[in-house]
Amino acid sequence: MIFSKKELSEIFNQKIEKNINDICIDSREAKPGDLFIALEGENVDGHNFVKSAFENGASLSLVQREIYDCTEDLIKVDSTYQGLLDLAKYTVSQTNAKYIGVTGSIGKTTTKNLIHHLLSKFFPNEIYVTKKNFNSKIGLPICAACMNRNTKIGIFEMGMGEIGDIKNLIKIVEPNISVITHICETHLEFFNSVWDIAKAKSEIMETKIPQDAVIIPADSAYTDFLKNKAKNLGAKNICTFGFSKSDAQIISQKQSADKMEVVADILGRKIHYCVNCHNDSVIPNSLAAILAAHAASGIDIQDLANEVENFSSTNRRGEIFEKNGITIIDDSYNACYTSTRSAIKSLSKYSGRKILAIGDMKELGKDSRLFHENLSPSIDKFGVDLVFACGELAKYLFENLREEKCGGWYENSQKLSEDIVSKIQSGDKILVKGSNSMKMNKIVEAINNAL
Repeated sequence: MIFSKKELSEIFNQKIEKNINDICIDSREAKPGDLFIALEGENVDGHNFVKSAFENGASLSLVQREIYDCTEDLIKVDSTYQGLLDLAKYTVSQTNAKYIGVTGSIGKTTTKNLIHHLLSKFFPNEIYVTKKNFNSKIGLPICAACMNRNTKIGIFEMGMGEIGDIKNLIKIVEPNISVITHICETHLEFFNSVWDIAKAKSEIMETKIPQDAVIIPADSAYTDFLKNKAKNLGAKNICTFGFSKSDAQIISQKQSADKMEVVADILGRKIHYCVNCHNDSVIPNSLAAILAAHAASGIDIQDLANEVENFSSTNRRGEIFEKNGITIIDDSYNACYTSTRSAIKSLSKYSGRKILAIGDMKELGKDSRLFHENLSPSIDKFGVDLVFACGELAKYLFENLREEKCGGWYENSQKLSEDIVSKIQSGDKILVKGSNSMKMNKIVEAINNAL
């Protein structure tokens, strides 16, 4: 149970006779004990699916207008979105937790999950983390509302689509510790410049009271801006991380079997640990995760670092599959120029024929063509042998490749997947990368099914 009928009655100032166990906004996912919140979106109105939610087992529904074919078990409010916020804020007010907020152009979901992994070892039942990539104005309050009341440390991913989004999120969950993983061109289509993205990400620091710690990337054009803003806002500790001189700095990294052995100077201590991940970008983010977990818990830095090795990326964020002598690196969840170049660089550490299956990198704005064309030198520099591409933007990359590297260009991932399975061979290492909307996971599925 996440809310008792007494609490619901108090929150919505009306008599409610049922407890609820969970919250849902998709009627197809409704189950017994759920509160279905009928949100009004630009394209879909949840009120049209209230009856369906009850048919699937929902116990209650939050609505802001009459539902003529369903009159039972409705909680009528002026705004269902405000009702969701009221639920989230009530849970936060009842939970004596410390909060870590994680944002960044790339790496935020993996970093959030790594922080959770590190802390869960020491506090098995007292750490809460946002599920999947629920980091928006809807996803975050759902997670906040469903948080366990005994949570000791809550880890919340915070995304954005425009300036002001994160400022609104920290009104729901106010981070004691904020982490900014990286700032780059992701979602540039919705901003005038990367500088505007940096300013929007920095809103995570703008809490009512000074934060215990602010953790920011040292290898960034915006490091000084972020440090100065944190200082002006009165942050108690400002920590940088990365390859450049910083509070947590990578001293060396060495490939060992399927792991990366890392030596780092973290807060003046020489720390040894291993990273179990394909993409090298996880290495600096592991420093951010260690710093955040230490700031929130006080657990010894080396003890936290020892747990990094047991963490693996999931959900198409660098997952590695090996089957019949072929290695597939599924990094198909999303893509921008910076993350794709990093993934290509990481592919270079493998022996055997290296293959890149790439789809369009979306939301890069007016310079989208240039970003795609500029991946071509990385293909050569890091030793990719063959490229299969799909989508109109990826075609710009394909047309700039040397002829011997051209595996094929296709309109979509379905057509690419149908062809690539006949051209791979034992010993191949295949990196699959592209924006989520390109459905590059079809390629991973096709290869796995064919082997």
